[in-house]
Amino acid sequence: PILPLFDAALFPKMVLPLVVMQGESIQLVDEAMAKDRQIGLVVSRKTTEENATPQESLHTVGTSAVILKMAKTQDNRAQLLVQGISRFQILDYVDGKPYLQARVEMIPEKEVDGTEIEAMMANIVRLFMRITELTPGLPPEIGNMAKSITEPGTLADMVVSTINTTTEEKQKVLELFDVRERLREVTRLINHQLEIVELGNKIQSQVKGDIDKS
Repeated sequence: PILPLFDAALFPKMVLPLVVMQGESIQLVDEAMAKDRQIGLVVSRKTTEENATPQESLHTVGTSAVILKMAKTQDNRAQLLVQGISRFQILDYVDGKPYLQARVEMIPEKEVDGTEIEAMMANIVRLFMRITELTPGLPPEIGNMAKSITEPGTLADMVVSTINTTTEEKQKVLELFDVRERLREVTRLINHQLEIVELGNKIQSQVKGDIDKS
């Protein structure tokens, strides 16, 4: 079963809260809860076509997920807490249900190691720690969490799911099955994010200084 995502992306091993409102999607959740609690989450493309097919309106790479918690509200909305399991690629869509279903191929995470990988991971952790120091909304413990991750692909996924990037940029990282390429892309994104945060703090300090003088 495929649940489209709007303005969010889920990565393997990460956790995401969701609110499901449409009737067919509620049925998808109910049936998943009665079986193995597993669903597929796929980011919706930015399309202006109203009658676009799933192939046109959804990306082809998504994340399988397990529903950790589900609660129904009085107006029959479903509040979910889901955790990513694995990347997958959609092969084709299957008819037979009011909601979307697809045959998918799971993408296993390939192990990589070496000095270059270690250096990229250390650099990402250093930059991420700096962002957590400068961003009031991020708890400092999250930097220590990044430090404790030993798998390169998981580190890249965790960092990009936390920093302030667009859904399209997150989807691009989700589609990078090559862990080395994924680390490079996340390094680029985190450098850009750190520049923005540092500049924002500099502007804030200047404004505060001007106010204090006044």
